[in-house]
This record gives sequence, C-alpha cells and structure tokens, in this order.
Amino acid sequence: MMTALATSARFRVRQTLVFLVVVWSIGAVFLALEASMMQLSWIGSSKVLPANIVLSRQSKAAYEHCQEMVKGLPPVQDANVSQWARYFAWRLGYVLGSGDASLGAGIAERPAVEDALRQSLPITTELGIPALALPQHGRSGYAMREFTVFLEEDTPCVAAALQFRYSRRHAALYKFGAAAGFAGVYRRLAPQLNDVLAPQLRLYGSAAGIPENLYTPLVVPSVTGSGANDGQVVQSVFDRIDAYIKSAYW
Repeated sequence: MMTALATSARFRVRQTLVFLVVVWSIGAVFLALEASMMQLSWIGSSKVLPANIVLSRQSKAAYEHCQEMVKGLPPVQDANVSQWARYFAWRLGYVLGSGDASLGAGIAERPAVEDALRQSLPITTELGIPALALPQHGRSGYAMREFTVFLEEDTPCVAAALQFRYSRRHAALYKFGAAAGFAGVYRRLAPQLNDVLAPQLRLYGSAAGIPENLYTPLVVPSVTGSGANDGQVVQSVFDRIDAYIKSAYW
C-alpha cells in the first residue's frame, strides 16, 4: 500500500516538474509573440473577424476514426491521476488555442508554433493521448472557422482519447482551454471583437463545470477594466480560470 502511494507521489511530482518546464518553454515563445501583437493595428480596422460563428458537429467519418484510434487505449485505474489530469487537459488546450490563433493572426510562423507544441509531448505521452497538432489553414480570413471545425472534428483525436481514458469532463476541459486560448489572443489584439468563439466557450465551459462568471469577460463587448489595459485584463481572466481549475482538480 505504502509502496503504491510512494510511487503515485513520485509520479505526480515528476508530472508537475515536466509540466512547469513545458509551460515555461511555451510561454517564452508566446511572450515573444505578444510583443508583436502591439504592432498590429490592422486587425482592429481592416481585418475584422466574422462575428457569427456557429457550432460545428463532428462528422461521422471523424467520429468513427477516433473510435477506432482509441479502442486500444487502456483506461486509467488511478483516481488521483484522473483528477489532476483534468488540469493538464485545460492547459494543453490553452496552448493549442493560443498557438493556432497566433498563427492565424499572422504574428507567428507555423514552424515556430509547431516547435512550441512539440514541447508538450512529455505531457501527452504520460497521459497516454495523441500529440497536439495544428489544423491546416487556407485563407487567413477563415482561421477562426477552420479552428472551430478542427476542434469539433478532433482530427488528432486528443479529445476522444481524453474522454475514453478519463472522462467527458477531461475532453470538455481540453476543448474549453483551446477555445479560451484562441479567443484570448484575438481579444488582446482587438478588444472590440466580442464574439470570438463565444458559443464554444459557453458550451465547453458548461460541460467542463467552469462557472460562467469566470469566462464572461471573454464574450462581452469590452474586456477593459479600470486602470488596466486589455492585455492585462485578459490575462487576469485566464489567471482566475487557471486558479479555479487547479484548486478544483489538483
């Protein structure tokens, strides 16, 4: 019994260290990208994103593909692992969404974002799920639509694997993180865009058990608070969401 507990404790500590290293590494990439955001005045005027983004539904072919892919994955037996894996699911989604939005907004090159996502491999490997992957993009004006379809189609089957090995909530936390990360980049760039994946945030947030008041600032017309710039306000929203998920599931 004690041996099992010690093994579980060591595993958890190791995961914490791995996760922090990955987050710091990826964070360094996106901090550099954020510096570029301040130079982009065009998005607020000439390149406004489409407002009415409808929810996509996973196609039959994508569903069958993912069901076949996850068939051989073993379920998780340790309840403690399943609990803190929810926090990792949220953070993995956030990294994916932030990276793809940076790519779609033209403030990052695909190789740089792909390299950042590769740094999450230690986490996805330990969780027993597929690696993060970016959608293929056509014209930049359709980046948001392409991301919503990609997220629901679950092309790399990350959400399907999380649901199969852990629970529906794990999958919802991953998708919520992805939608929030994507929305956060565009709300920093253009605060007037008040409908950046709002339907997805509400749907996935509800399924993940996230209180609506935590992410409401991402779907209202203005995120600016007294004495703070838009970037600071958006970051404070993510900090509160992150603290809630960490306290609830860590």
